[in-house]
Amino acid sequence: MYIEVAVGSPRKRGLLIPLDTLPDLIYNEGEKQAVYRSTYLYYDDAIEYRKIKGSLKDFLGTRGIDWIPVDIDKGQNTDEFTLDTVRGFIYELEEYGAYEHNYSIYFSGTGYHVMIHNDTFGFKADRNLPYIVKETMKKMFDYIDLSVYMRTAMLRCDASLNQKTSLYKIPLGREELFQKDVEYIHNLAKDRIQSSWLSGKEAEWEEKYGEKELEKHIKTNVPDIRSLANVTEPSKYVTCMQTVYKLGPVQGTRNNTILRLAAHYRKSGLTSDAAKAAILHWNNKALDEQLVLKKIEDTYNRGYVYKCNDVIMAANCNPKCVYYKNKDYTIDVLQAADLQKSLEQRMETNFAGRVVQLGKLLGLSEEIDCDIYPGELVTIFGATGSSKTTLAQNIVLGYDVKNDIIDPQLQIPTLFLSLELSEWYMHRRHLQIVSDKSKKDIMSHWKELWGFHKSELNHINVTTVSPSVEQIAEMIRKTDPKLVVIDYIDLVEPPKHIRGEYESIRYISHRLSSMAINMDLIIIQISQISRSYSREQIMDMYAGKGSGAIENASRKVLGITGDAKKKTKKLELFKNSDGDLFKDHYLEWTPSFRLKKANGGQNADAS
Repeated sequence: MYIEVAVGSPRKRGLLIPLDTLPDLIYNEGEKQAVYRSTYLYYDDAIEYRKIKGSLKDFLGTRGIDWIPVDIDKGQNTDEFTLDTVRGFIYELEEYGAYEHNYSIYFSGTGYHVMIHNDTFGFKADRNLPYIVKETMKKMFDYIDLSVYMRTAMLRCDASLNQKTSLYKIPLGREELFQKDVEYIHNLAKDRIQSSWLSGKEAEWEEKYGEKELEKHIKTNVPDIRSLANVTEPSKYVTCMQTVYKLGPVQGTRNNTILRLAAHYRKSGLTSDAAKAAILHWNNKALDEQLVLKKIEDTYNRGYVYKCNDVIMAANCNPKCVYYKNKDYTIDVLQAADLQKSLEQRMETNFAGRVVQLGKLLGLSEEIDCDIYPGELVTIFGATGSSKTTLAQNIVLGYDVKNDIIDPQLQIPTLFLSLELSEWYMHRRHLQIVSDKSKKDIMSHWKELWGFHKSELNHINVTTVSPSVEQIAEMIRKTDPKLVVIDYIDLVEPPKHIRGEYESIRYISHRLSSMAINMDLIIIQISQISRSYSREQIMDMYAGKGSGAIENASRKVLGITGDAKKKTKKLELFKNSDGDLFKDHYLEWTPSFRLKKANGGQNADAS
């Protein structure tokens, strides 16, 4: 078996050496510069290919693998965050069934590499091995960098210099990873002698082994991309690409045309699989299909862009194209008439049954513009016992404070994620609110009250399982609500690579904001206030946990205050991106969990 190496820079690739000679190369060259190796192993057919072609750039033959790398790159993160990320990855890897003897851990000089012995999986040499490895790792760890599994991927070798940081890539024991800090690891990496094989010991990679502990996770099925029938594209949209597609592969321009077609499909939002199916049909076996797939993958991974003045696109330009005038379809620029049309569409939209009429619900003056529309993320924050969940329930159930009634006209289809309270307790509180009865009354007459009020509760779906953001999106697609309440945001599961409270809240809030816009619905997220604000018993725009992230992501921010032992609660609207604010609006908690008007409501004295 052979391995591709590069010394000094990955751009100096192209040299194939026997795998067992790699330690000698690292020993001789790695002290003063970086040494890189390919992710995959090669066989005799690769040697012959390189002799003919001069490089392995378009080699699509059989590849093998000895180590499955996991690259935990520092990127824009802190050193501490990166260290926490690799620690979390090790825990997750072992949850899948791996053992310490299956993998080696390395500090790369900036980030970390985890090298999993292939016998742990048992990947077999194959032309499609890069695809199989990538899809397997993607299925198991959806947050890791997948570029290291590309056909031509390379990574820096152990005991070689990171020329940017002047630190060496060194192996780390479990104790060093989990019990030492960043400074300790960085100090270790100043000396490459940390690598055991440099001291005459057995090579690090020979000390590890596997017994197919993770074999069951291998994604073995490589789907065949089926040929599709000719399709008719919109007649005035990027007509040059329609023309070259209909012409089929023209000798002399086939390779370049593939790149243009793939870039066009990428910009149009098609998945790479859809692009592959269309282009393989266009290719009609004129070029090697593996080569075609590689060029499409390169275009998607590297973001190739071609403008109207490109040679191929310009040669097939048509005045009928909507981009003909400006000669640039890479940027969508809206003219005043387009903006007016968008405004008209918005103004003429019927929002009946899709708007939270917050002002009417709270009994505010009609002059206060604070209604909540589809596409908005709203945050309610408050201390424990401030009745923030109760406020959300009152809103969802359409409780009209001014008239002290449940108004069905103010109810909209709702998905309520109660992540702190059990489903039966949530339902009992809902019954209390709609019936205006105490706990004692519900416990005595729950059957009768349910029969009488169930029509006022049928618009609500409740879940009590702490989900991820992706699972919330799936719930929305299944139940089709117009309003989603998340109680509370701190209990939503962030991705495993997100560490720290602030980063979690920022990630979740911004994802929920995008979800509200893209799914055209309202999302209300409930959040605790920070400990310092809770201690001081004060409230302002910055009281919530991760307040900066919440402020940026939310269109409206509501704060509710009030001692858990006192009935009176103060409600304030701190942010309203497209409307009015209000403050000092007082509500009174009642045993039925209705938040009724207190002492005249707005601007009342809370004492």
